[in-house]
Amino acid sequence: MPVSFGLSRTRFIVAVLFALGLGACASTDEAAVESVVATAPAAGATAADFVKRDDYCPPIQIRAGTSSMTVYEKGHENETQYVRYLASITQTARECSLVGGTLSIKVGVAGRVVAGPKGSAANITLPIRIAVAKQFGGTDPLYSQLFKLPVALTAPTFGANYNHVEQVTVTVGPNDRNLIIFVGFDEGPKG
Repeated sequence: MPVSFGLSRTRFIVAVLFALGLGACASTDEAAVESVVATAPAAGATAADFVKRDDYCPPIQIRAGTSSMTVYEKGHENETQYVRYLASITQTARECSLVGGTLSIKVGVAGRVVAGPKGSAANITLPIRIAVAKQFGGTDPLYSQLFKLPVALTAPTFGANYNHVEQVTVTVGPNDRNLIIFVGFDEGPKG
């Protein structure tokens, strides 16, 4: 019996093209950026059991309002026809190791930069902040660092993928497991 490739073949081709497109947008250091997510506690375990595990790893989140960044020509802020480039964070990952009171976290951030209507070939710098803070009960972050990530936009696409992996170390107590990792663009004060 012959096999029909009509709609099935079309879907297959679209799926392959989509996967290739995602691969082109993915970070070049996939092993580092996508390396781990902490395992879930066993069925019947309580929240207290989870936070006391040796494989505790805080969740990672892109801070609200910092997942993208638009840079305009000077004097033309918020005018779409004067956009020089747009940057976005598309992937985050983390890997943790807890030894005694030291929590070591490998934080990965990846994304894409594209030129806007006023963009051209250029070397740009992306300001990416990584911070670790308590989700509740704390006011100051345990760790906060701004990284200046260089990215080159070249012809013919005037777009580029980027990735950054950073090793973060924080000191935690035995019940200090209400942490969160924040990542995002930090352009500093406006004005």
